[in-house]
Amino acid sequence: MSKQKIKVLVIADYLGRSNLNPVRPEAAQLFGLQQSGEADISVLCSPESVLVDYYRDNGLTVIPHKIDGKLSLKSIRFIRKLIRDQGFELLHLFNSRAISNGATAAIGLPVKVIAYRGQTGSIKRYDPSSYLNMLHPRIDKIVCVAKAVELDLRKHLWGNKDKLVTIYKGHSLDWYQAPKADLSALNLPDDAFTLSLVANLRPRKGLHVLMEATHHFPKDAPIYTLLVGANPDDPKVKEMAAKAVDPSKVIALGYRNDAPQVSGASDIIVLPTTKREGLSRAILEGMAYGRAAVVTSTGGNAELVKDGESGYVVDPSDAPALGKAITRLWQDRDQTDAFGANARQRIETIFNVQQGIDKHLQLYKQLTGRL
Repeated sequence: MSKQKIKVLVIADYLGRSNLNPVRPEAAQLFGLQQSGEADISVLCSPESVLVDYYRDNGLTVIPHKIDGKLSLKSIRFIRKLIRDQGFELLHLFNSRAISNGATAAIGLPVKVIAYRGQTGSIKRYDPSSYLNMLHPRIDKIVCVAKAVELDLRKHLWGNKDKLVTIYKGHSLDWYQAPKADLSALNLPDDAFTLSLVANLRPRKGLHVLMEATHHFPKDAPIYTLLVGANPDDPKVKEMAAKAVDPSKVIALGYRNDAPQVSGASDIIVLPTTKREGLSRAILEGMAYGRAAVVTSTGGNAELVKDGESGYVVDPSDAPALGKAITRLWQDRDQTDAFGANARQRIETIFNVQQGIDKHLQLYKQLTGRL
């Protein structure tokens, strides 16, 4: 007699994404869990999401439903009915609206609830909104994307802190086979050393720190900064770039669907986050292309990048240290190449898709008494 599969309802409230890269790790994990033969995965997501066909093509049941707010009575009723009618044993909730509505819908029902936590910060015991998120009393387990995220959340959690578990988000080197971006149109000099910063303009991403760090590069060093995601026509971008030691060496490329390929075409990747970081997708993607990285110790990036082996880790907001780390990589290209090879290997051996699938399946079995 075959084992009964664990019935799981995933709620992933991703709206209208045209780029699969941000959600591909979660999708691959769900596909792997379904293919294990031990879980039966249904996904509730917006009918506007590009992932609807992507999920269906990979054998998942899709339940189209758009969650309209932080607490939607319509969605809560809809989710409760699904749990009752289809006998779901687990709710796996992937973002803010999914958590607040899904966990509330589970109140009083015999279903276990798993929430995903992707970054440090923004959760406080005295903040009522936190009780609709990570501090929601109906959550049974919280999957943290990095140990640093787990340790940060542990400080704010009431009661059972064993509900926290760290599972790294998995990537596959197979996703990064596209040719590296062609940067020839930038007309950079032959000796140019390029670093890419893939991020939005939120202050916590540390663009201002990177601009200050350029003042700690050797005089006239041909180090060029490529800003991916920053609108070149945005006055704030221009203002920030003007603070570099040589603004002509700061190039805003705007939004790029091929951001991983731009990172792959760069000499190194950099992310000088000052606070509230998880496990940076941009750094994961660049490492998969074999790029050495310079990151800060905030959040999980210090777990992703092994200091002195696959790049350098510096303290947040320490512009001199950031400038020194970048300079060291520019001055020693052989070391930079070796770091890049090590970075790619870390993705393959530690941050791969299969480890995420295996650990989630173990968690599913634990919560449903299948162990």
